[in-house]
Amino acid sequence: MAFYAIKGGEEAIKNSLSYYNDYSKEQNNINDEDLINTLTFSIDKVISEASLYSKKLAAKAIKRSAGDLLNASFFLRAHRSTCQRIGIAKELDVNNMKLQRRISSAFKDIKGGQLLGPSNDYEIKLLNEIKKEEVDLENYSDKNNVIKSALTPLREQNLIKKLKKDKTIWDITRNYPNAPYPRSAVLQVMSRAESGSLLAVSYTTMRGYGDVHPTIGDLRIGTLDIKFTHPFTKKEVLIGEIEATAVECAGTFNKDDQGDTKLTTGFGFCFGKNETKTISMAITDLTLYNKPYSVGSDYILAADYEMIMHHLDGIESFGMTSHFKLPHYVTFQTDYQIFKCAKEYVKETN
Repeated sequence: MAFYAIKGGEEAIKNSLSYYNDYSKEQNNINDEDLINTLTFSIDKVISEASLYSKKLAAKAIKRSAGDLLNASFFLRAHRSTCQRIGIAKELDVNNMKLQRRISSAFKDIKGGQLLGPSNDYEIKLLNEIKKEEVDLENYSDKNNVIKSALTPLREQNLIKKLKKDKTIWDITRNYPNAPYPRSAVLQVMSRAESGSLLAVSYTTMRGYGDVHPTIGDLRIGTLDIKFTHPFTKKEVLIGEIEATAVECAGTFNKDDQGDTKLTTGFGFCFGKNETKTISMAITDLTLYNKPYSVGSDYILAADYEMIMHHLDGIESFGMTSHFKLPHYVTFQTDYQIFKCAKEYVKETN
């Protein structure tokens, strides 16, 4: 009897997968490059949450999942786990980013000026067709557009609070840490967190569970050169470049380890064009490592390391939620029988 149930289940699963492939086969007609060039923000969301920088593979994952971006991140993260690691790239400095977009809300005038770049932040969010106006675009080359963070002058004046660096950089893909969590691990978790989850957590710091109201000191989108030590020649070589978003947000003033009052900051970094997620990351980083302003000090959700480290990963939460679709009839029937027996017992005792 059990044997036939299992075989029947296998057949049903095969049919379901076949039906899904037929149901969503039309997306295979979309060219990968067309997807990358048109749905660029979807691509960047997936590579960030999957923590694998490959826009081509992200395009394949989006098509494989029929546009379900969380599922696409799952596909790409799973593929990442099969890839062999051949080494570690050189440390990146976001001040060396070749900028496409760079703004600061903390200062009116900054070195290099406000570079709005490609953005629809300034557009009315309606589906009406908007008449395209003729404008004079300012021509510039991002290859030469390398400008340091707008907070650099304050940092040079020793006005910004410094956090202790980890002695060794943790790698959460190789070994997940126990508490107390090193900051490098915390930042990695947030960098590949599900965008909506991170946004929700950061929003709690501004409403209901804190009173953080940070200012964007420096938001930048651009490309960074990836350098690597050649395994044979031992020389540093340029192996390519990645597109990334980096944010430094400024908070209130706190005392540092020496007792000096300094400006607090938070940092965010993500693959691709991910402004909202990177801002959310910077806000949460600011909240984790600095004392609250005035209210909400009893419990601040975004300052809870356990909450941040174990509840923001979209792949984990997606997997946990999806597993409830698998058979749970034994568990449910057990609870149901206990409930029925309890009701009978109450009747008998009364």
